[in-house]
Amino acid sequence: MDDVPPDPWQEPVRGQTSDLAALTLSGREQVLAIRDGSLPLPPNARLTGRRVVEVSGAGVTCALPLSPWLQGPKGRIHPGVLVLLGDSALTAAVLTALPPGVVFSTAELSMTFLGEMPTPGGELRAVASVLHTEPRSGLAVADLLGPSGERLGFGTARVFLQPPLDVSGLPPFSPAPPEAAWPTPDPWARVLEEELPPLAGHGLQDLDETRAGRRPRPAIDRLIGIRLEEVGEGEVAFTMPASGWLSNELGTVSGGMLGLLAHSATSAAGQSVARAGSRYRALDVKINFLEQVEPDGEPITATGRAIHRGKLVVANTEVVHGGQLVATATGSTVLGS
Repeated sequence: MDDVPPDPWQEPVRGQTSDLAALTLSGREQVLAIRDGSLPLPPNARLTGRRVVEVSGAGVTCALPLSPWLQGPKGRIHPGVLVLLGDSALTAAVLTALPPGVVFSTAELSMTFLGEMPTPGGELRAVASVLHTEPRSGLAVADLLGPSGERLGFGTARVFLQPPLDVSGLPPFSPAPPEAAWPTPDPWARVLEEELPPLAGHGLQDLDETRAGRRPRPAIDRLIGIRLEEVGEGEVAFTMPASGWLSNELGTVSGGMLGLLAHSATSAAGQSVARAGSRYRALDVKINFLEQVEPDGEPITATGRAIHRGKLVVANTEVVHGGQLVATATGSTVLGS
C-alpha cells in the first residue's frame, strides 16, 4: 500500500521569526519592512500565504489567497480564516502607531460574519485602521473583503502594549538574508488532491462521522493540524498541536491561529444541536487571549459548549495549553438560515 503523505503541518517548518534588531525601528517602519520583505516571512505566513500588501496613513491591508487548503467542512472557505487574517491586519494597524521598542499582544478580538463564505479562488483582504492608542493599549477596526470586494466580515481588536524597551544596546537593523529555497511550493500553494464530499445535513451526525474517520477531515484541519476529538449534543472538543508552523513574527503561536481553533469549537457546538436537514451559519465570535502560547508541539485543546439553545445558539469555548487556560471565546450560530 502506498505511503500516506504527511499533512502539511507535519513537514519541516519554513519561515523565520524577526530579529530583535527590528525593535530599533518604529512600528510603521516594521510593517513596511514586512511588506517589502526586509523582515522575513514567519512560519504561519509560509503555511497560509498571508502577507501585508499596503500601508497607508493609519491603515494596513493584508491579503490571503483563497487556497483550496482553507476549505472548511461545507466545502467553502472556513469562516475562521476571517479571524486568522483579521488578527494580522488589526495588530499591524496598531503597530504603525507605535514607537521603537514596543512589544505587544492581542488581548481581545471580535469578528462578525456578514455573508456566505466564498469557494476557493481569488483572495481575501483585511483592510484595517487604528482608531486609538494610549500607553498600554491600542484599538483597531477592519473590514474583511472577498474576491469581488464583497464584505464578508467586520472585526475589532484591542492590543495590550508593553512599556517601551531600551533598544539603544541593540545592533542596527539590517534586512534578513533570503531563506534557502525549498524543493516544493509552500503548503497553501499546492494542489489539493482530495475533495471533501458534501455534508449530509445532519449536524451532530456529520460531526461524529468526521471524528470517527468515516468522513475525510476538512482541508484546513489537515493544513494546520486540527482534529475533532469529542462530539456530543451541545459539546465538542478540538485539538491542534502548537507546532512551529503556527508561529508569528515574534515566535509565538499567533492569536489568529488560536482564534481559528476557538471559532471552530464555538461554531461546531452550535452545529451539534441543529436538527437533521436544517441549515446553520455562524454569526459572530469574540475571543479573549489570556496567555501567549509557545510553539512547543504540545496539544492545544478547545472545548465548546452550547449555553443557550433556540433559533440562536450561543456557545462558550475554553482553550487550554499545558494545563493552562490561554483563551476564551463566545459565539453565536443561527439555525435554519
